[in-house]
Amino acid sequence: MAAPSSSPDQAALTAAAPYAKSWWVLLHSSATPGEGDEALEALKRTGLPAEPRRLSTTSFRDLRPCLEAVVARTFMSRAEALDFQARLREAGVVADVKYAGPLQAGRGVACRAGEEAQRVLIEGPRRREAPRFVESHVGRTFMLLAGSQESHVLEPMDVRRGVWMAPAPGDPTGLFSPGDRVDVYGARGLLQGGCPVKGFAWINRGVPAFDYLLREPPPESPGCGRAWAFAELDCEVPPEEWGFALPAGTPAPVFFTASEAPAGLVTTHESALRGSPRFVESRAEALLQAERVGEKLNVEVSSFSYNSGEWRALFSVAHLRVGEGHSLCGMDYDQQVTRAVVMQPGAAARVLPLDDLSGDTVVGVMDLEGDGRMELLLRDSWPSPWVRLVREDGTEVAGAVVENCDSGC
Repeated sequence: MAAPSSSPDQAALTAAAPYAKSWWVLLHSSATPGEGDEALEALKRTGLPAEPRRLSTTSFRDLRPCLEAVVARTFMSRAEALDFQARLREAGVVADVKYAGPLQAGRGVACRAGEEAQRVLIEGPRRREAPRFVESHVGRTFMLLAGSQESHVLEPMDVRRGVWMAPAPGDPTGLFSPGDRVDVYGARGLLQGGCPVKGFAWINRGVPAFDYLLREPPPESPGCGRAWAFAELDCEVPPEEWGFALPAGTPAPVFFTASEAPAGLVTTHESALRGSPRFVESRAEALLQAERVGEKLNVEVSSFSYNSGEWRALFSVAHLRVGEGHSLCGMDYDQQVTRAVVMQPGAAARVLPLDDLSGDTVVGVMDLEGDGRMELLLRDSWPSPWVRLVREDGTEVAGAVVENCDSGC
């Protein structure tokens, strides 16, 4: 009988093993495989002793997963990598130095899940009444419609070339027309009412790899991500707000207000958090790591709540840290466990089934549709800036993400 073939993830780990725990001199990184040919040509012209290759970052613990890196050469010491980086700079080639860290299994699952989530975002909501996120770029306000599967010729809109744009002839989803009006809401309520659609645009606002920002002459195309279709709105929204829009006239959501929960309630639910299977498992992992590195485990538990009248959402959050908490770019342990509970008059308290929820990302709570069920507004900045509106069971109502092609440490 033939031996069973290894899984794709195991095969990837085997192929990646020679480059683990090494320092990479990085020319380019992107979520789109096959990019970076210009950087490879520039490397070739230097005549330096390079070993160029394309490597997936997914198998390496200290690199952001799901990217393809174009690597000029790898070294076992940081000093050697920095020396080669300096020689490249003298030859006119900009490169970055990243530490790959050890191999880590299981990260391919997150990439595949991310690809599926990205596919849904690219398609965009198919209902006109669905909420859509709103962004501000170069002093203008835009409502996200859908992603593009095609390339578009875009022009830089700022000095740093972080935002690229081109006019679009219309809404590719066919749901909006110039003159249509929307109401824009933030985490706490209405920001602008009756904002008219005044046009459409393709926009790329991906975060490129570090070397992209240093290239001379400046790049002539975006350094990360795809073009997304937006409707431009004739109103102003604060740049720091990731608001969302609903067609004008849609009943306004009921927004909850940040509030202090009664002390007895907080104590009860923080105790329940400490007894939850996820907390017990995370604490056991953290204790093993603390013993391994000779550091102390620090556990901090806190709570915050939102309410609308007698309707309350209480979030209990535990942070477990070993050392300085550098888990992304080091050997420390830094994890969180969140327990979310909803309490309504005349009903038993219910724990939301959101195992992956991070309390640090909760920026707002609302009843979006007036159905007596709440939605959470979530926002984070790493590894990619994103914002989501999710139901009590975790189902996504709306989402937006800014692609990030910087590989990490």
